[in-house]
Amino acid sequence: MASKLDLIVRVCTILITAFIVIQVIFYCSAQHIRFYNNIVLIKNYSGAIRKHLEMTYKMKDMSVTTDDAHGGSNWTDYLPECPPNPPRLVGPLATYKNSPSLEKMELELKYLKPGGHFEPQECRTNQRVAIVIPYRNRASHLRTLLYNLHPMLARQQLNYTIFVIEQAGTNTFNRGLLMNIGYVEAMKSAEFRCFVFHDVDLIPEDDRIYYGCGNGTRHLSAAVDKFNYRLPYQSIVGGVTQLRQNDVEILNGFSNLYFGWGGEDDDLSARLRNASLKIQRYSMTISRYKMIKHTRDKHNMANPKRMTLLAAATKRMKTDGINSLKYKVLNITRGTLYTNIQVEIDQKDYAI
Repeated sequence: MASKLDLIVRVCTILITAFIVIQVIFYCSAQHIRFYNNIVLIKNYSGAIRKHLEMTYKMKDMSVTTDDAHGGSNWTDYLPECPPNPPRLVGPLATYKNSPSLEKMELELKYLKPGGHFEPQECRTNQRVAIVIPYRNRASHLRTLLYNLHPMLARQQLNYTIFVIEQAGTNTFNRGLLMNIGYVEAMKSAEFRCFVFHDVDLIPEDDRIYYGCGNGTRHLSAAVDKFNYRLPYQSIVGGVTQLRQNDVEILNGFSNLYFGWGGEDDDLSARLRNASLKIQRYSMTISRYKMIKHTRDKHNMANPKRMTLLAAATKRMKTDGINSLKYKVLNITRGTLYTNIQVEIDQKDYAI
């Protein structure tokens, strides 16, 4: 009897032990499978990231992979900050006086995004810059400027967009008014931190002329070949001028009243002095520009009222500028090389 009971106990013990062992094996197997699946998932995810990075960096150094044409792409948050001194700068440039067709230029500068936008892919920058070019009937000059400017700005690792503000019709040309329009229209597309107001016939000769945002107003084109690379007079700010966005607001932009050649840049200089904003410049050996020779547009003759207007420049500052604009946008085209904004203005809207 005892032996039979002992046998039953032994069998039950073996069965319980076997059940426990099976449960343990099953549990371990499940955990192993889960662990293995996690490893595979991590491996696949890491591989996808690695593949994405490899594909990104196999592209041209100048290429842009953002989906947002004006920066702000989330993936750039994981990039290192761009260095304060861009590493690809070469200094004095071999400026091009001639340029290929726009079609060939688009193929050569295929790293650009629609609207003439660029953002570095190798680093993160907070230099969001709008280049504003007042324009009418200067197609060859515009091609030459774009061909020289785009590669230089890309080497400077800026987040930038080029806006060409084209005055339609045959009304007398108004450079200051067009630059105000460029400011307002550009701010509708992105929150630019600074603006470079750029004549279409001035070509930079040195890529150390930094178009990124500084800590004040910068007169970039201090040394122009037409003036033997000398400053014509101390208060000049014409040609190529950089203003921070908040300073444009303080100045109320440019005057809208200078129809015809001359006066609007000296008016800006008076506004700067009135707002206690100092003019900064690079050394004359760096801030060098070539001026493309041209004949004056018959619709841009010298303004006979410019001296009268200048005498009251600061008195009009709060009422004459970006807060008194009147214009009509006829067309906006976001091409590969620039954003073209064609506008119509009526001189009667700005009677003195």
